[in-house]
Amino acid sequence: MPATPAIVHPPTPAALLAPTVALLTGFVLDEPAQALAPSLRAAPAANDAASTLLREGFRIGSLRLAIRYEEGNELTDMPPVYPLPRAPSWFRGMANLHGTLVPVFDTAALFGAVHAPDAKPMLLVLGHGEEKAGLVIDGLPVRLRLATADRIDDPAAPAALAGCVDHAYWSEGEDWMELRAAALLDRLAGELAGSAA
Repeated sequence: MPATPAIVHPPTPAALLAPTVALLTGFVLDEPAQALAPSLRAAPAANDAASTLLREGFRIGSLRLAIRYEEGNELTDMPPVYPLPRAPSWFRGMANLHGTLVPVFDTAALFGAVHAPDAKPMLLVLGHGEEKAGLVIDGLPVRLRLATADRIDDPAAPAALAGCVDHAYWSEGEDWMELRAAALLDRLAGELAGSAA
């Protein structure tokens, strides 16, 4: 008589976490805890000094900038960009992304930076809906895990980023300035409107 195969039981549902809970566990969220659904609340960190923030980091020349993941919209190879007459050099023009015209800014000169010659230019789209714009960045973004204990409250940000950066974080030998994407997009719109006057 053949041997009866062993029956393997799947883990009990009580031992599994929902994917959103598993991803958020141990991270400090910027939103107030009461604004999150109970199933999305992260477990408190065992040690506040070791708390971690998840950010998307990208480079524009020597600048290292970080944004919240929800502030990013899309990352793509550089699409064709159509320049507009009499626009400043840091405004590349408009790109057609999925049937929507998106303004494209090459902010390296505006920020006093020079693109890395060996980095592939990429387009990082910030914002959502009608309030979005693309930035030319150097290479692919990186996933950052920033310790709240390594926060720098007075980063040396270029004048063009005044009001768009509140602080920075020291991570693996580099400082990453936390960018407020909406403030930057407002700044760029204002600069563009001023140059057209």
